[in-house]
Amino acid sequence: MQIQEPIFEAFVETPVGRIKITADDERILSIDFTGEAHASCGNALCERAVRELREYFSGKRKTFDLPLKKAPSAFAQRVYDEAMKIPFGETASYGELARAAGSPGAARAVGTALSKNPHIIVVPCHRVIRQNGEPGRYTGGDEKKIALLAFEGAVS
Repeated sequence: MQIQEPIFEAFVETPVGRIKITADDERILSIDFTGEAHASCGNALCERAVRELREYFSGKRKTFDLPLKKAPSAFAQRVYDEAMKIPFGETASYGELARAAGSPGAARAVGTALSKNPHIIVVPCHRVIRQNGEPGRYTGGDEKKIALLAFEGAVS
């Protein structure tokens, strides 16, 4: 019988909605929008993620330094790694991200991988837009994607 590690969670209110952070003792498992409002039962990693998100939304942080759970596939991990290279306030197209991840022509697959991103904002899938400049879809809601891009100054 395998012993399961404890899972911790914390919640943080942001300008784009409540975010739930889950972690174990070694890595952040997920950061996602939620309607839940439980009392936080976090650990040091959860609290670190809360602090970094608050710094981001206060304009003091442009990148994150959190140990994240790896993606379920090598392709998705390459996509997430490349998305994390998109600078604050800038965007890249799905096609550009596909090329950067070593899979030219896989723009739709990039979109699929990003739709399953378990670490919103930290893995900035909101910075990935359509080739024609339109924002595209966002798992957290299209209005949140536009709000995040506006916050970062990537759109007006």
